[in-house]
Amino acid sequence: MKIKLFFYYKWQQSLENFEQEVNDFMATVQVIDVKHSTATVGDSDGMGAIAGLLVLYR
Repeated sequence: MKIKLFFYYKWQQSLENFEQEVNDFMATVQVIDVKHSTATVGDSDGMGAIAGLLVLYR
């Protein structure tokens, strides 16, 4: 088994491009499981979120 990590930073990439990147990868492997997490970043002047995705595949 192997893992592939994906990270989505809103300020670097559009959500559609991130989804396309993940979908393209998952279409080429046998996916066993997918885990995700989200973290907030920033301060009182601006907040953002980072999404992490772990794909476990064969």
